[in-house]
Amino acid sequence: MSNTTVEEKQIEHIASNVQAILDSEIKLAKKYNELEKKFNNLQNTMFNPNSNYSESSSETKAFEDYLRKGFMSELITKSLSTNPGEADVSIVNELNRKIIHEIAAGSVMRQLASVETISSSALDLITEDGTFTSGWVGDADERPVTDNPVLRKKTIPVHELYAQPKATQKLMDDSALDLNSWLVERLSDAFIKAENQAFITGNGIKKPKGLLSEDTVARIDVGATVTTDNLLRLINSVPENYLANTSFLMNRKTLSAIQGLRDEAGRFIWQQSLSDPLKQAIFGVPVFCSSYMPDIGENNLAIAIGDFKAAYKIVDRQSINIMRDPYTDKPFIKFYAVKRVGGDVVLPGALKFARFQAPEA
Repeated sequence: MSNTTVEEKQIEHIASNVQAILDSEIKLAKKYNELEKKFNNLQNTMFNPNSNYSESSSETKAFEDYLRKGFMSELITKSLSTNPGEADVSIVNELNRKIIHEIAAGSVMRQLASVETISSSALDLITEDGTFTSGWVGDADERPVTDNPVLRKKTIPVHELYAQPKATQKLMDDSALDLNSWLVERLSDAFIKAENQAFITGNGIKKPKGLLSEDTVARIDVGATVTTDNLLRLINSVPENYLANTSFLMNRKTLSAIQGLRDEAGRFIWQQSLSDPLKQAIFGVPVFCSSYMPDIGENNLAIAIGDFKAAYKIVDRQSINIMRDPYTDKPFIKFYAVKRVGGDVVLPGALKFARFQAPEA
């Protein structure tokens, strides 16, 4: 009788150990699946940054609670800004990436120029005034000193760009509303319009310095109208080392004046891509359009051409900050969002402007 009891206890002990091992393996398998999913999502984001993938995270949900009810969870209080004059809470990384992606997709200059993200209030660059020179010598000849460019420091400060969408509390209480997507859409639309204008016409005072405000960029005087000859002059005025990455920038009214022009063989100089209708070229040089470029007129710089990535630098501050304001405009709730951005021409020699003359009387 006692032997049976001992055997039963041993069996129970073995069964218990087996069950513990199985439970442990199940937990490990679950953790492995979760890690694999996170790794695949991370890989998807790294190798496909334009993907619309978004993962529902506790941080994103906490941020939505802050927008709807003003509830400050521990995750939100950790993102409080410590910089004076900035809005209170940093927009969570997932939404911040979405806003930046939307802005980049809707900004011509962000597609053309180089973009750098910083954590300070300005970007310091060293630019060269001139070029290095070299020379040929024999084995035993002296090596004279070659000319060196003058190094100059250029600072691009970031400026405060704000937007302030608002909504009623009733809309905030509507659980069917994707509040995060609503905020991304409102902020990206507002920021795109302001940035597009500043990067081209901004005077550098409390805003980025635009392309057309840089006096050191060479002006190529052309006639009162656009012709195939002055377009060829513009293309050939770009230094050879920048020609491979050269693009045209103009507004659509100027482009419409070019689309009907033909070369000596009777072929249209404007061409549209067969694979992508939005891509177009003039004499093989890609064309981009912005409504903030001026029309053809007396002394107007209606056409810009050059290597914009080398010529113009856009500087973004790391995060976008936001403050919920339910008090100053009842019954509306305002969301005061601040983005810091700067821009300036860093290499004038890579750009040329077409300056049109007054028509003859």
